[in-house]
Amino acid sequence: MKPGDVFLVPDAIGTHLNCVLAVLKDGSLVLCHFTSRQRRSDATCVIQAGEHSFFERETVLRYDQAYVCSVETGVAALERLITRRFEPLKPELLARIIQGALDSPQTPDKIKALLK
Repeated sequence: MKPGDVFLVPDAIGTHLNCVLAVLKDGSLVLCHFTSRQRRSDATCVIQAGEHSFFERETVLRYDQAYVCSVETGVAALERLITRRFEPLKPELLARIIQGALDSPQTPDKIKALLK
């Protein structure tokens, strides 16, 4: 996988679109998922409908749930869980999303350090 790749993965409450923010030197992935914007959403990075083919309404990222998927145990399992892939994010949108991760007070410090 590469930075900007997007795909659907089922989770405990449904299925969310996930994106690869970065690939680390060891092959581990920094991931985050999107969700529809709500009144109390972290609005550090708001994506408008049409900025990617998947988005039909205002969307935000759950920076508070960003995580590292380790190459040793997680990447192969993640690949098996993907239910659908979409076209990658445009470089400008990916850059905006990564900057949002760095700016958001919700992003875990560990993730911020990996994205710098």
